[in-house]
Amino acid sequence: MATTHAIRDFLQRRGVPATDQRLIGYTMGAHALDHLVVLSIPLFIPIWLEEFAVTTYELGLLVTLMTGLYGVMSLPSGILSDRYGADTVITGFLLLTGAVFLVAPFVRSFFALALVVALAGIGAGFYHAPALAFISREASAPSAGFAYHGIGANLGIGIGPLLITAGLAVTDWRTVLGLLAVPLLGFGVLFAVRGPTDANDHSAADHSLADVVGQLRGLAVPVFAAIVGMYVFAGIYYRGTLTFLPQFIDTIGDLPTLSIAGSSVGAGQWLYSVILLMGSVGQIVGGQLGERFEVERVLLGVFVTTSVALVALGMLSGTAVIAAGLAFGALLFTLAPLQSALVAKHTPDAGQGIGFGIVFTVNFGIGALGASLAGWILSSNTYPLLFGVLALFPLFAATAVIAVSRLGTHQ
Repeated sequence: MATTHAIRDFLQRRGVPATDQRLIGYTMGAHALDHLVVLSIPLFIPIWLEEFAVTTYELGLLVTLMTGLYGVMSLPSGILSDRYGADTVITGFLLLTGAVFLVAPFVRSFFALALVVALAGIGAGFYHAPALAFISREASAPSAGFAYHGIGANLGIGIGPLLITAGLAVTDWRTVLGLLAVPLLGFGVLFAVRGPTDANDHSAADHSLADVVGQLRGLAVPVFAAIVGMYVFAGIYYRGTLTFLPQFIDTIGDLPTLSIAGSSVGAGQWLYSVILLMGSVGQIVGGQLGERFEVERVLLGVFVTTSVALVALGMLSGTAVIAAGLAFGALLFTLAPLQSALVAKHTPDAGQGIGFGIVFTVNFGIGALGASLAGWILSSNTYPLLFGVLALFPLFAATAVIAVSRLGTHQ
């Protein structure tokens, strides 16, 4: 309860409309937990490599499985949110994912680990489409709402890994994963009892299968296809970079370690968290730019600059990697409010749950192949080659944005 009040006070001080504060505050909290689940996984990869005697390619496939299912669930969750209300689906995500982590302490084989990780991906996959449709339908300032909602993600993937790192310093990974169930289940109950209501949801009585089919047909237009392409390319470099980023940082010399509870914490763990925390800056900047300028132009600049940052990651050495990593983190999460604003701009209100479901399905579903691609490249090549290959995908995404800009003017 204290946490939700603190978030709402934070939003009030930053001029978020009073009508939006409760909605955005609760979705920020849920978003933090959602990304804590998914983007903390890279911290466990070095441990699993040793314990289960698997290769980087096999662990890349594991991450692909989780994030692929995470993405695939976005479409049905979007349909369910349009039918039953986003608040109901978000509560389901929290309770289901929390229940999955309750069994983590009993994992003893790589197969069992894959099962838990896959189920966690399914549960967490119910979040994004309902939440974004929720904000788009209910918030009076959607672009700013998307930005602050995105900050919740960065708090989860920045502070969360720091807490997990501290936990791993004093106990084993099974216990740490099991403890993740506590905030998920607790916030799930809070969301169900005290959370905001999707007043503009489309109930089962007036949202038939024919309506769903009609909404899907309405999205079968060139401009939305270009948006889908943008999400695919962004998802590939997003997942391909973050999956092995902690391991890459550990290969860089001259980076300091930290001491927590008498245990040494490598740069790969703490710097990964700091890089993701920088995304909070990107979220705010992206939301503000999306309100003030044409979103397509801002996205174009972000993608081109991201390509440069990825090349720099592969070429630089020593402490210079920190600067490139921080820049990449800020740019990476600048995308969230901008891409969401682009979908809202080109999607009818009634079908936004489905629209967001589609783009997140391809972003995390097809984009999950980035983890397998990264693992395959690293199995026989070096990080400079990996980042060089990944740097191509922001440029492909930039091309898709140009197509959206041109096609959108002819709608």
